[in-house]
Amino acid sequence: MESWKTRSSMLSLIMLTDLGVIYMAFAYNVLVILTGWAIASAATYAITMLRKDRLSVEAGIKYLILGLVSSSFMILGFAAYVVSTNTLSLAFSSASYPDLLLLGIALLAMSFMFKIGAFPFQGWLPDVYTMADRGSISFVSSVGKLVGIVPLLKILTLGDPSSLEETALVVLFATISILSMVVGNIVAFSRSDVASILSFSSIAQMGFILIGFAVIQINITLAEIAIFTQILAYVISQAGLFNFLSHVEKLNGTTNLEGLRGLAKADKALASSAAILLLSLLGIPPILGFWGKLFLFESAYFLPWLVIIGVINSAASAGYYIPVIREMFREGSVKVIKSGERDSVIIAAILSIIVGILAPLVLVVLN
Repeated sequence: MESWKTRSSMLSLIMLTDLGVIYMAFAYNVLVILTGWAIASAATYAITMLRKDRLSVEAGIKYLILGLVSSSFMILGFAAYVVSTNTLSLAFSSASYPDLLLLGIALLAMSFMFKIGAFPFQGWLPDVYTMADRGSISFVSSVGKLVGIVPLLKILTLGDPSSLEETALVVLFATISILSMVVGNIVAFSRSDVASILSFSSIAQMGFILIGFAVIQINITLAEIAIFTQILAYVISQAGLFNFLSHVEKLNGTTNLEGLRGLAKADKALASSAAILLLSLLGIPPILGFWGKLFLFESAYFLPWLVIIGVINSAASAGYYIPVIREMFREGSVKVIKSGERDSVIIAAILSIIVGILAPLVLVVLN
């Protein structure tokens, strides 16, 4: 990133994205959500293309075009929402047209799930994550997910839907959750490039988070805690791992599994930190990712079939996370260099462990 002509814009765009997410986090009005979405989305599109090399620009344009399509669904969804509830407030108590409200929420869910890359709205994600610069994607693939999660959370928690609407939301989010976990895992198994593995595994990770959305109308307190814990674990791990790939590319020019061989021997701290982040995504205690998944499964205890599917998919993900760790500890030759990316990976691993130790204590306090 030090060689970029546009590197001075990176901090401004990151702050704009954060500002948009904060707007949406404190929003109680449709117009504030639209404003925050526009600010944050535009910034993430620009960050993707910021390096201005051919692949980054191509990935950014694809992201932008599909993002505009998803924004169209969001506008239609909010239009249906406002007409059905007769208010711009997100805290509605009744709907004049219940069917129209369900249609509006479905359109909004489609739009926001595009942003988080859940199946079947993930078409943009693999190309963008593998083609754009690793430093840009470390932000877009982690913090950028909040652009979709935060507004969806606000819409689902502030309203007061009927029992029929609650059932429809459970069916919608449970279905997409299962499809995201299964499809993300299956495709990730067939990849040999670590960037591609992380791309498809992120689809599966969003499937786990959608378990919380499926039950949020029924078990709101625990579901909110679970979603927050899991997204925090995901953001820390995903940002750290893409910075890890950026550093590895500087070492040997590739992010294939074979390019990781000998890394543990040359740089034990880096290899151990990357392994911790991968194990956090896998859900191994006492790392933060374990508590995120545990809270999600606990929040859905009255849907045992959904919990069982989630546990199976979580265990299955070891099939592509463990080989990455194995390759780092195999014999090979890798040179050692210092970089900001390397330091960020170690910091992310330390954070995952520290917050993972504190997470159950926070749950006890909040309950």
